[in-house]
Order: sequence, then C-alpha cells, then structure tokens
Amino acid sequence: MSIQRGQVSGSDDLDREAEDWVDHWLGRLSPRQKLAQRLIARPGIADGRPDQATREALGAGLGVLHGLSGTSVSGAAGYHIAVAELAAELDLPPALVAANLESGVGYTLGGGGTDFPYPRGIGHLDDADVARDLAEQAAREARLVGFHWTLSPCVDVTTTPDDPILGVRAFGLDAERTAILGAAQIRGYQAGGVLATAKHFPGHGDSPTDTHLDLANLPRTPEEHARVHLPPFQAAVAAGVASIMVAHVLLPGLGVDVPTSLSPIVNRDWLRTELGYDGIIVTDALHMGAIAKGWSLADSAIASLAAGADVANVKCPADEVPAILDALETALTAGQLSEDELDRSVARLLRAKARLGLHREHGVDVARCAELDTGRPWLGAGLARTVSTQGAPRIPGAAVVVGESELARRLANVGRLPLEPVLVTGESLAAAARAHPGASVLAVACPLPVDGGLDTAEFAAAVHAARADGVPVVAVVNAAVPAAQLRVDGPSVSVPAVDPFAVISGSAVAAVLAVLR
Repeated sequence: MSIQRGQVSGSDDLDREAEDWVDHWLGRLSPRQKLAQRLIARPGIADGRPDQATREALGAGLGVLHGLSGTSVSGAAGYHIAVAELAAELDLPPALVAANLESGVGYTLGGGGTDFPYPRGIGHLDDADVARDLAEQAAREARLVGFHWTLSPCVDVTTTPDDPILGVRAFGLDAERTAILGAAQIRGYQAGGVLATAKHFPGHGDSPTDTHLDLANLPRTPEEHARVHLPPFQAAVAAGVASIMVAHVLLPGLGVDVPTSLSPIVNRDWLRTELGYDGIIVTDALHMGAIAKGWSLADSAIASLAAGADVANVKCPADEVPAILDALETALTAGQLSEDELDRSVARLLRAKARLGLHREHGVDVARCAELDTGRPWLGAGLARTVSTQGAPRIPGAAVVVGESELARRLANVGRLPLEPVLVTGESLAAAARAHPGASVLAVACPLPVDGGLDTAEFAAAVHAARADGVPVVAVVNAAVPAAQLRVDGPSVSVPAVDPFAVISGSAVAAVLAVLR
C-alpha cells in the first residue's frame, strides 16, 4: 500500500528514495551516534533556540527530543525549525520531536491549539469515528508545529478503584471498547502525520501504585492478562501502531520479576515474538521513581536496550546525554549491547523518520502556527456526550459556582458566572444561595484519581445537607467514573476535566456548560 502524503504507518513500505536515505545513514553513523539515536532527552531553550547543551546533544546524534513546555505554539514552531536546521548544518539525520499530545499541542506547551477531550471523555462518547477524527485533527495541528511523535493513546484497561495515575488519561471502558477506541485513535494520529504510541504495555490499569513514585508489583494472573489487559495492544498492533511504550511494573504471576521495561521476556518474547510486533519499542520515562530508586539513568538505559527496547526514554536534561552515551559505549564494547540489535533499532527509527517525510522537509508552518497561539476548546457535535450526567443537571436561569479549585474558577470564568471560592460545605452552599437569590448553585469538587477519582465523602455530605435545606444544587465532579457512581446522587455531572498532573481540559469545561444549559 502506498503512503499518502501526511500519513504515517508502522508497517508500510518506503519508496526507493526513502530506502536509500535510511541505508545511507545506517552506513554512515558511528556507533556512538547510533546509540544517541536511541535516547529521548529534554530540550533546553535560549532566546527561542536550542541552548548550548541541546546543540551539543544533537551534535552527538541525539535521536529524540521530548516536547518543550511553557512556550507559545509559534515559539515552539520556531524552535523546531531551528532543531531541523541544526541537523542539516551538522550533517546528521533530523531528530524526532515527541510529546504527550493526547489532548492537543497545548497539553505539552501549556496552552494553545485546539484543546481536545481527554481519553475518558472519548470513552464517555464511545464513538470510534469521532475518536479517529479527533486524533487526526490533533495530529495535523501537531505536525504544523513540528511534533512528530505522540506518546498516546493510553490503552490501559482500568480495573482498580484505587487508580492513582491514569484517571482521565484512559478511556475507562472494558477491554473490547478500549481496543476499538484505541485503534481508532492510532489510525487517526497516523493519518494526521504523527507516530502514535500504545501505552503502557503490558497494561497499567490494575496498578494501585503511581509508578512516577515507586515500582508497582501487580498480582495479575495469566487469565486476567490475556482477557483484560492484552486485547487493546493486540488491536493496536493490528492497526499498525508505530510505537509501543512499556511500563514499569512487576508481574510475578506471569514470570516477570524485574520491571517490565527492563525485561527481555516482555520486549522480546511478548512483543516481538507473540504479538509479532516490529515497530518501535520505547520505555516509559526512566527517571520515574519506579526505576530511579533502583537504577541510575545510565544503568537503566543499558538494561532497557539490552532487554530489547529500541529507545531508552531517559528524559534527562540535554547536558546529561554525554555521560549516558559514555556508559552505553562502554556497554557496547563489553558486549552488553548487541551491535546487530543496535543497527536494527536505528533502522526502525530512521524508517519512521522517512515515513514522516523528514528526509525531505521539516513541514513546520510558522505562519499557520500563529493562528494557534490562542487556544480554543473542541466544540464538535459530540461535545456534551464527553461528560456523564445523572438527574437532568440543567440550570434554567442564574447560577453561582462554589469551590476553591482551579476547575471551579475556570467554570465560572468561561460561563461568566459569579464564583464563591470557598470550601464546599453545607453552610457555604446555603450562604451562596442566600447571596444569589433564585440562582442554582454549582458545587464543584476536583479530586485527582485517588479513590478512583470519586467525589469525597465530605463533599457528598455537603451537597446532601444543602439539598435537604432546599438549596438547588448541581454537583460537578472531576472524575473518571460515570455520574451514577458518584456519591452525591441527584443532579450531577461527572467530568474528566483535570488529569493527575493538574492540567485542565478546556474542552471538558465547555462540555459541562453545554450540558447545564
């Protein structure tokens, strides 16, 4: 099958020009440069361009930069052009630019572009066609800015009520529906011109441990693995996913007693042999507590590559790259790393770059990026269905927002509603009703995915007490569960608005207001 311009795939054949480009660089790069191709590091910025440490890391052959943050869309576009120009000056293949783009370019940059629903909102909507279209739109914006690789979607099936980290980042559905929506998003991202990533293999949805902090030891059985956690990844492979990210978990019941990201059983046997996967295998970030508590960055990079990963996601500042490369070179010389595997992994990365068209042009459009500097929520026809409701939570007239979270403030600002920025109690809800006669009261809770992302017992008690006193309360809760599972009963909205890193989705805020009105 030929590749249409603007599309990528994990398996399509390259044309002769692209194949020659891959062969050229595979024969020309030094062993150290090939090792550098297999690392992800964080970029530094000085006056809008790569700083000296980043320039030196790229000069050493660094293959992947993680996304910038805290800059405008057009500023990021200018930076990415400078990165591409630097590669040309250094006579090296261009670096890939990767980021978490599941809700759009604004997620990694801190604002700008279209703000798409979080995956849990897509799960509420449960429409594969819309899921694909959203991903394609997000990808097309990302390529305009110079992003090449999205570290999404999460295809983890959440099975624990104590999920501390996935929350709104997962679709929140069973294995079958997660597989369908995940495959749809993968096809959409890659149709829009970016490499997609299915994560976190072999499934992270049964973990009560946040692997950013510590290593998760999961008592998963082989039957649970095959029935619940594996199908979305099988669907991802069938959809031609360009990369798969491997998690940091232990699975002793499946014979994996080292972190999965460092396990040859997981990388070689499960992914390469059993799933027949020949795309890019990338680790979850190796600086996370799950790995960093037991391994240095250099040692974990060596262990992950020796276990069969193509890319070690060290995600370190650029000035740490030389020391890691020294360790990798020593490991290669000592035979800890295979020269044949080195070439195979670098070939996978070069082929991915060629599928993106990077052997011809960088594709960044600064003029169009300026239009994306001001962010905007996605307002598609399915917007109101990206939240879950119970009890007909309509506001027929005036309303006042009560809550001390950023979500409460955003709802008030976007909805042009008065805000009482106080802790939600029965007394504060009643006081808000007295201060705004005739107005409905929006009680807003914003728990992150601890206790399953449910509203707290204290919040639920406050809502019940106010309603018992005749206050017209609509509860709005940042949650990953359906509204029927909230504790508040009555008129309520469960909205996947804020992820575990406290990033708010403007699309989710707009969806709440669409439902209420």
